[in-house]
Amino acid sequence: MTFPPPESFRPIRAGALPIFRQDHREYALFYAPGYLAAVELKQADAFEASLSQPAATTIGETALTGSSTPLALAVTQTMTWPAVVELRRHAAAAQQTWAEAHTRPFSPVCLMLYLNNECNLGCTYCYSNPSPRPGPRLELATVRAGAKLVAKNCRAQGQPFTLVFHGGGEPTLHQPLADRILNEVEGIAAAYDLPIFRYIATNGVMPPAKATWVAERFDLIGLSCDGPESLQNQQRPLWGGGSSSPFVERTAQAVREAGKPLHARVTITPQSLRRQSEIAAYVCQQLKPQEIHVEPIYKAGRARAEDCLTMDQVETFVEEFFKARAVARGYGIRWLMSGSRPGEIHGPYCHVFREVLNLVPGGAATACFKTTTAVQTRQQEVMVGEMEAASGCFSLDHDHIQSLRQALRLFPGKCGNCFNQYHCVRDCPDHCPLEGVRPSSEFGCQAQKKLVNALLQETAEALRITGTFVAGVVSGEVIVS
Repeated sequence: MTFPPPESFRPIRAGALPIFRQDHREYALFYAPGYLAAVELKQADAFEASLSQPAATTIGETALTGSSTPLALAVTQTMTWPAVVELRRHAAAAQQTWAEAHTRPFSPVCLMLYLNNECNLGCTYCYSNPSPRPGPRLELATVRAGAKLVAKNCRAQGQPFTLVFHGGGEPTLHQPLADRILNEVEGIAAAYDLPIFRYIATNGVMPPAKATWVAERFDLIGLSCDGPESLQNQQRPLWGGGSSSPFVERTAQAVREAGKPLHARVTITPQSLRRQSEIAAYVCQQLKPQEIHVEPIYKAGRARAEDCLTMDQVETFVEEFFKARAVARGYGIRWLMSGSRPGEIHGPYCHVFREVLNLVPGGAATACFKTTTAVQTRQQEVMVGEMEAASGCFSLDHDHIQSLRQALRLFPGKCGNCFNQYHCVRDCPDHCPLEGVRPSSEFGCQAQKKLVNALLQETAEALRITGTFVAGVVSGEVIVS
């Protein structure tokens, strides 16, 4: 990949709007969150000047042909390109969306449930460090109260009810409890006349009958798998040792036979860093999902800082990522990473920005997916609500929610001039600003910038080949595929 580095994107003077420029040999790229323009280099300065004139008249499709005559240059001083309008619009929309995420009332439309903190796997990097022994479970009364709160918000906002089984443990371990919760929430959604979408994240280690049940009861199944048996069993062994691969493959088959969509989740570690193409081929051939979501290992639970990827592995990670994506594309399957999503405006994974009510055993709601018990949420000061036993209602702590938003809303100093600032999880989930001093490693930051930079170069090349030029400019939405 021989193109300018991400650091060569520089902010331009377009008022206070986040618009960035990167020069190539024959053209310049102009980028606002979600929108890209490729401009012939001889027009680039005039184009940049036009970005500072929001009231200018738009050039028509045939007004200019890229001519550098005095007349044409004079016109560009008083008129502008359609791409200028779109860049400014996308930049302003990003600022507005970001501001609203921090100021609007917290009204969750997604109910995420951590049913337990038990697991039948001994994954080497698990963020929640669950136990194979029975422990506290989410109570039905808490789920009922939380579901009613979410259902009211969904009805008020005209949104479907989204139910997610996730967690600090494997959510399928206690099938009778899961069945009761599904029935309860489905009944509440029906009472509010809401369509419901059910998602489950599972390790896939279960008997065939349970796999069939999962496929029947959920609309989308997320299945964790780190690749071929040698990797899977090294990183995701059965508790106490043993191969988990046969179970995962069998569960994927059950999902496919039921005709339900399947997404795979792959964690990349130092051991699997250079095997991403091999992983992609295995997952595509054996599991056959519609999408593969790739995440670098992060520091939490069983994963220590020394277990994570380092700065000197950024280039390798990105190169191998794109090789693996090419393999997956050959099967018609998407290979994605969620740390930076140019198609949407987002920050860290914090639930207070994502309209998610995440309930954990003990009756609490957490702002952070890494806290898996009510005790943890209190200790780390990320509890945003709890079940009120007297009223049977779920109460949100809106003052604390706003204080968390304020503490997490600002871009860190290093992000101020970054072209990727409006779609990046920043240091999350490795590090939270609430934890104080930042870690020394910036693997996530650099990897995300390089990945998005490469995606923008791909978009530019596609636009230049298939797009329509207007006065030396071709532009379009950035679509991640």
